[in-house]
Amino acid sequence: MKKSMGKALLVFSTLALLFSLTACAAKNQEKETESPETNIRETDSQDSGTEITGSFTWTREGMFADADTNLVSIYPSEDSENPGWRVGCMLGSGEHMYSNIIRQEGAVLHGDIADPAMGDDISFIVTVSEEGEDGLLVEVENGGTYHLTPYVIPEAAFAVTANIKGDGMIAYAKGTEKPEFDEGQPYQSAYVGLEGPETYTFAAKPTEGNKFMKWTCNGEDYSKDPQITLEITGDTELVAVFGILGSDETHVELDKVATLGELLGLPNYGTLAYDGKYVYAFEQDGDYYQAVADMSQEAFDEVMSLDYMDKQYADKLKALISPLSVISIRNLSESEPTEEELASLVGKTGEELFSEGWSNSGWDLDSMTFFMNHGAYSYNMVMEGEVTKGIGEFEEQDIEPLVVKSVTYEGIGDYTSLD
Repeated sequence: MKKSMGKALLVFSTLALLFSLTACAAKNQEKETESPETNIRETDSQDSGTEITGSFTWTREGMFADADTNLVSIYPSEDSENPGWRVGCMLGSGEHMYSNIIRQEGAVLHGDIADPAMGDDISFIVTVSEEGEDGLLVEVENGGTYHLTPYVIPEAAFAVTANIKGDGMIAYAKGTEKPEFDEGQPYQSAYVGLEGPETYTFAAKPTEGNKFMKWTCNGEDYSKDPQITLEITGDTELVAVFGILGSDETHVELDKVATLGELLGLPNYGTLAYDGKYVYAFEQDGDYYQAVADMSQEAFDEVMSLDYMDKQYADKLKALISPLSVISIRNLSESEPTEEELASLVGKTGEELFSEGWSNSGWDLDSMTFFMNHGAYSYNMVMEGEVTKGIGEFEEQDIEPLVVKSVTYEGIGDYTSLD
């Protein structure tokens, strides 16, 4: 998480992410999982030692916090090849989250929760003890000591999401404070869960060679100012839209377009180069379009050889794609599914959907909701059928025997998909 955003502001989004890191290792919530009883023993750093008298059953599980919003999550591992407890922490003045599986050593959990797979390049060794009736004592090697108590995640009354289209970054801050950008790790999406109405300020900044064009709010044009302050009173979806610098934003007669360069002044919603084609998604007059241009192998190789970190990247890309000949322009907004088409999906099995080119991007097993995609469009499907696997074991292929009960169209998901 970005250091400039203020730790207190990140509690809800951090808990959501911290929980997602531990959820795959958490117990199946539809059945009880007994806490393992561990013999107390003396151990060395390799978890080997001599058993001594006694046993200890670890009982602390869930989310824990203190008054300074230091956060810890503990759940039993469901990985049979890596038993133990998955411990997630965000402690001290830093806002980096560590999460990994460590072992119980006698009456404590002890180990390094830094995870190289998550980009951690230093050790973060903790010793976790049960404290009082329901609390935790967390001691960080060469660090601080923390006393935490059980934390119940407040149910968010509504959620705010912010994303980008094009090349740029976003930042946000509570109230009217000016947001600060993290140039080293720029945000391209953000989530804030709120218990009630609050004021937030959001800011957008283009990358080199690009320009900020506008904010949209819940699908409607909102502001052309890069920094906006909103009183959030309900679910809010913000999008910062960027375009290529040096291109004029004018109304384009789409039926007369010959080259891709004629479209580059319009708000960009994604690009993709593959299989002899260059796809450029854009918006005009409230509708979303997908332009497809022919692309030679030579041009493809040149585009793919560009260094995204080069400050001249946008200019070089513009020079390469501007002369490409446009072979089709599709109005994605006009192609959105009808109610009849949605109704025709009810009763189909997951296997039938996959055979028809559908894909899956996730699921919520509690509500049996599956996030499905077809071409450029995204859907939420409630399915019915027997699910015998838990969160950490369920796989996409397990969707195949399930049957669609209801379908909700969510909107355009992948503006560049040609399927």
